[in-house]
Amino acid sequence: MLVRVLLASQHRFAAAEPVLAELDEARRALAPSGIEISAHLIGPAADAAAALALAARLGLPTTVHPSPAPDFAMALLDGFRSALDARADVVVSLDADGQHDARQIPDLVRNHLAHGSGLTIGSRWTRGGSSPGTGPLRTMLSRTGNSAVKAVTGARGVSDSTTSFRVYSPEVVRLLLDEDLPTETYGFFSAMVAVTQAHGFAVDEVPIVYRPRYSATDQPDQHDLKEFANSLLPIRRRVQAVRREMRSNQALWAQRNPRLRAQAASGESLFGATEELANLSDADHFLTWISDEIEPHLGPDVLEVGAGVGAIAVKLAAAGHRVTAIEPAANVYPELASRTAAVPAITTMQVTSQELLAAGHAGSFDSVVYVSVLEHIRDDVAELRTAAELVKPGGTIALFVPAMPVLYGSLDFKSGHYRRYDRTLLGSVVQQAGLEVERLTYMDIAGVLPYLLMYRVLDVPTLDAGSSKFYDQVIVPVSRLLQRPFASPALGKNLVAVARRPRGSSPPDGQPPRSRR
Repeated sequence: MLVRVLLASQHRFAAAEPVLAELDEARRALAPSGIEISAHLIGPAADAAAALALAARLGLPTTVHPSPAPDFAMALLDGFRSALDARADVVVSLDADGQHDARQIPDLVRNHLAHGSGLTIGSRWTRGGSSPGTGPLRTMLSRTGNSAVKAVTGARGVSDSTTSFRVYSPEVVRLLLDEDLPTETYGFFSAMVAVTQAHGFAVDEVPIVYRPRYSATDQPDQHDLKEFANSLLPIRRRVQAVRREMRSNQALWAQRNPRLRAQAASGESLFGATEELANLSDADHFLTWISDEIEPHLGPDVLEVGAGVGAIAVKLAAAGHRVTAIEPAANVYPELASRTAAVPAITTMQVTSQELLAAGHAGSFDSVVYVSVLEHIRDDVAELRTAAELVKPGGTIALFVPAMPVLYGSLDFKSGHYRRYDRTLLGSVVQQAGLEVERLTYMDIAGVLPYLLMYRVLDVPTLDAGSSKFYDQVIVPVSRLLQRPFASPALGKNLVAVARRPRGSSPPDGQPPRSRR
């Protein structure tokens, strides 16, 4: 494993020699673990001649990158590019003027690898950290600045957001190179924290001892403070934009989360949460509730997309509908065909909605139903455009989806959910597909807190039969009772929507879905 240490200096590498001597100690401490360290000085080669001579005597692999960038932040980005070119497994940034003790790198790197972090910060202000020699004014400015970063940008759990002593995963380095980060030094490092977290990567802190520099120390002046303050609102806007992007693809966020990363999402032809699907298919109270919510809005001929093992199809057939139940997953379809074989009103097919449309079924159905399916499809707008072509003009499309993005957790990720919806997002998806929203409401008030506790706080990886039975027989009846007084609850574990293809409309234009369950 290669650790690339980037040493940037604002004082022409005047203190680089003692820093490299400490870095060599770190190299020898990590070598028995199979971890190699190489140093990369970012700045004019002429200024680094003495440092290079010492590195050669120590046997410490060291190179110089003569960055043309005029400021510290942009020079470090040049160093990031060089680290990726060197195929570094871990990247470390370190002040080359002596305020960071390179002998602490092994602690940071080991913590970074053990926790699967995207970014690990060497912090003077976290518990166990210290900053001897730092005056009261600089301490106050640093702590106040960190509080401002957290308050304005929404960064969480970080006590030292402006320091440059950091460990990065290559994925985070690539991400930061693609971001338009502030060029002001303090804003640059603060933006890294907030943006990295917004993209779903874990940011951790390790306590360090922050020392006075070997060379002269630059105190922040009014210009520095003004630039830092001016950078906060643009950082906030970028963080909000990233969070909106992550809301529509929470699976990507989950893949970056070390708590969830070990749980693989399902593939496109096989459904990953078959045990949970089987347990939910026996949850009669819950399935009856779903059916009761959507059935009054359906016409005689119904297409159910992603029918699973047929639990909803059976209920719709019992209510008098003719149901075409399609399920593309090869490990689910046989059970669907078996369970519905004795129900004459149900026809099953192992196809996707797009394949059904291509086979000549445009305008063949009075209604299309998606129960716990749309969240599995990357391009949900394109999928609903396909549904709009399959349904007759004036026909309805009924949707049942997981709600409240804040609930996205271990079970969602295992099940291959790209997202959980809120009213705004689902309404926007329906309208972009050229459909009219007739009903859009939350469902299952009482299910919110248990789901949050089980799958977001505790990260329980499965829905077992016992939990499913308790939910169905206890929580669902209570939730239906609680919801009865509300025409449109303010929250719920799920959302139910009914959309309609406008009468006399042409099929909406759109590209076929790129990925579906």
